[in-house]
Amino acid sequence: QGNIRVFCRVRPLLPEERERQRGLPHLHFPPQDARSLSQVGRERRAELRYDFSFDRVFPPGASQQEIFQEIQLLVQVGAQISVPPG
Repeated sequence: QGNIRVFCRVRPLLPEERERQRGLPHLHFPPQDARSLSQVGRERRAELRYDFSFDRVFPPGASQQEIFQEIQLLVQVGAQISVPPG
């Protein structure tokens, strides 16, 4: 039995989403905290704010390499555990 870790990756916007939404102004990624994400003012209710905490948050600009560097030990350990001995 191990601990469960929760990661959040916000994908980059698709071109049609970029045109329609003009970015992600409703999402805030605190630069000093790679574990938090806030959603502010969706659906015409600017006063609403939702704060989320994860083990790690990857903003839209995060590269595949950056994400893999963070999770590679988890992937390797998971693969070793789930592969039955030959």
